[in-house]
Amino acid sequence: MKKTITRKLFLTLLLTSLVLVSGMYAFMQWSFDHGFIRYVEQREQQVIDGLVEELALIHAADGGWEALAASPRRWLQLVMSVHSHPIRGKRLESLLERMRPGEWPPGEAPRPPRGFPTPLELRVRLLDASRQVVYGRPEEPQAELTLHPVREDGVVVGYLGVREDEAALFLSHDLRFAEQQNQAFLLIALAMLLVSAGLALPLARHFVRPIRSLTRATRQLASGDYSPRIVHRADDELGQLARDFNDLAHTLGRNEALRHQWVADISHELRTPLAILRGEIEAVQDGVRSFDAGAVESLHQEVLHLTRLVDDLYELSMSDIGALDYRKEPLDLGAAARTAIEGLAQAFGARSIRVETDGLDGGAAIVNADPDRLEQLFANLLQNTLRYTDPGGTARLSLTVAAGRAVLVLEDSAPGVPTAELPRLFDRLYRTEGSRNRASGGTGLGLAICRNIAEAHDGNLAAGPSDLGGLRITLELPLLDEEAP
Repeated sequence: MKKTITRKLFLTLLLTSLVLVSGMYAFMQWSFDHGFIRYVEQREQQVIDGLVEELALIHAADGGWEALAASPRRWLQLVMSVHSHPIRGKRLESLLERMRPGEWPPGEAPRPPRGFPTPLELRVRLLDASRQVVYGRPEEPQAELTLHPVREDGVVVGYLGVREDEAALFLSHDLRFAEQQNQAFLLIALAMLLVSAGLALPLARHFVRPIRSLTRATRQLASGDYSPRIVHRADDELGQLARDFNDLAHTLGRNEALRHQWVADISHELRTPLAILRGEIEAVQDGVRSFDAGAVESLHQEVLHLTRLVDDLYELSMSDIGALDYRKEPLDLGAAARTAIEGLAQAFGARSIRVETDGLDGGAAIVNADPDRLEQLFANLLQNTLRYTDPGGTARLSLTVAAGRAVLVLEDSAPGVPTAELPRLFDRLYRTEGSRNRASGGTGLGLAICRNIAEAHDGNLAAGPSDLGGLRITLELPLLDEEAP
């Protein structure tokens, strides 16, 4: 038989209910038995106290025990009064006929069945002040009696002896009542157990229902269908699991769509230079174009563009899977940025782009970074500015420190990027439709690589409009002192 979660949960609930019901039944029975025993003992003691008081009155009225000893009828009526109703008629006469002088209980008196209690009236004895038997059995050891003194004016004039009987704790009707209560407890316990079993199964199914939904949805997810969602609004662990599953399905679906888009974009990007190369070669083959230095240069430029695209794709894929090696060390961010911009000073001068710097020489921005990777990041950002900024424009690089983070801002002049397209600048193979397009020679992967490098340094890279009329790129990195333990 398959051990499903429903069956396990049902058995767990049923076993828990069985343990609780059994424990409650045992505790209630123990409590009732002990409480009932105390109740019977207290009631018997009240009867004995009443007999002692009555015997004291009789002794005072008769002036001794001789009159009572000579009247078995009075004694019989006295001890039988424990039943709250006097004995008379034929029953009284029958008992009197069986009694011998001073003997109690009568030798021929009926005895209760074995295991049943002996009535109190058959267990009492009367002794005088010297503990001589007035009513009782002379051969009976007095050690078996519990003596209750009978006093008259503070003087002990006799004793009421009560013979102990283990079965005598319960009178017959008391015993029947206790048995009835125990049976009632047992029936109630069985009924509660049946009710628990009836509730355990639907509760188990109710708790397992979201898990079954999750199982079905997971199988769909494994088969490539990312559309299933689980509806479970409870604010518990299963509800959190359902929400996490929905987030996972959404992320996988989005990644799958991005993967398809990524493959399509790569195919498109590779198709363009390959088409140009094919066209140039076929033109030479057909004699439409002569194979001269110009043709070779055109082919070379397309090969360079294709090589740059493949290299960028490889580098981006390596950064995605964490294969890029980062050797971090304390680094002056301002000095590294100044070195990068000085290396491209001639290129900026060739395009008549004025370069402004601010805060690079302070030495206050010390970060834990890989110098080679940051050099690559700066080179990509500056090449992006150099490639897209109109000749005669301006580029500004500024560095500030605030709230434990170094903030490096690179701004350039026109042309700018439409506000709606700013969030997509870091998407792979994305280029705007304006002046910053493929004609400028970019592959659309540089900013994506820069973002991966920034995130690998626990930093952030963001884009926005520049006051100079172009694009503003903001790099934030944590300072080394903030990371130190």
